[in-house]
Amino acid sequence: MLGTNIRSLRTRLLIPLAMLMGTHLFGTIAFYLSWLDQGGTVFDALFMTFTTVTTIGYGEVHPLSTVGRVIAMLVAGGGIGSLFYTFTVILDAFGSDEARSARRRRRMQTTIDRLSGHYLIVGYGRIGREAAAELIAAGKKVVVLERSTGKQVGAEDHAALVLEADGTDDAALLAAGITRATGLIVTTSDDATNLFVTLSARLLAPKLFIASRASDDAAMAKLQRAGADRVISPWAIGGRRLAHLMLSPRAVDFFETALRRGKQSLSIGEIPVSPGAKAVGKSLDQLKLPQLTGASLLVVMQKGVVTGARGDLVLSEGDHVLALGTDRQLEQLEGVLGG
Repeated sequence: MLGTNIRSLRTRLLIPLAMLMGTHLFGTIAFYLSWLDQGGTVFDALFMTFTTVTTIGYGEVHPLSTVGRVIAMLVAGGGIGSLFYTFTVILDAFGSDEARSARRRRRMQTTIDRLSGHYLIVGYGRIGREAAAELIAAGKKVVVLERSTGKQVGAEDHAALVLEADGTDDAALLAAGITRATGLIVTTSDDATNLFVTLSARLLAPKLFIASRASDDAAMAKLQRAGADRVISPWAIGGRRLAHLMLSPRAVDFFETALRRGKQSLSIGEIPVSPGAKAVGKSLDQLKLPQLTGASLLVVMQKGVVTGARGDLVLSEGDHVLALGTDRQLEQLEGVLGG
């Protein structure tokens, strides 16, 4: 896009620059011919033309006759007109919507290049919008890859960084910082596109956590084989949630509150036990995490197995603790478990 703008500017500048060069050529020849009998040189004529066009006005190099003064007026009019024309074209090019958009994209890319530990979202539809809102509410940096201009504006309005790019393009994923990102959410409405994005992302970032949307069960299995860590069907989740509302409405209300980030008082957090943390090798009774942080321990996931938060449970590297608490309490818990 930037290269296109530059080529367009060059094309538009051809006429005013040609007029300016023509004015200098005409003035130099005309002044030289008018000063032949006074010993004027070509350089004298060029200098007179230049000072006339730029309105410097040092004075006449050689005395001008009536014809010479007419030449000076023609040179001044043509030169000033072509200069203003040139400046107008340049200012219009740099002040146009395309130029402003190109500068905005460059600033956006510079900001993205400095990010690390951020989250990528491919596709900013209804599901992508909700995912971005939750991540931003949790204080995370989000980069959205979207081709639709209208959706790009919506993402920027919600404080997300946006790249006008196709998520199936490896270059676009690299520009979004996929090798430095923490996770990728793929939410386009087309399962084939989701599959291609997931496969590309897994090849570029083998350790990246990838969550993808799927429309049917067959696509879910393929996405998992392509490298997605989690595959979710919005329709299946929506149906189960509606059924749970009929069976246990208060329980659903509680989890809706606990899982929603932002201004809510309580949240459910997943905190990994990092290597070298002082919690490694100690039991929950020894750590006294609820008393120390104020967070309520729910379950502990050890090697994919969910275990109740028993007091005699010994934590190991790579365990994940699910806890309920305020953002501050969960941060304190992360400080203990994450070292």
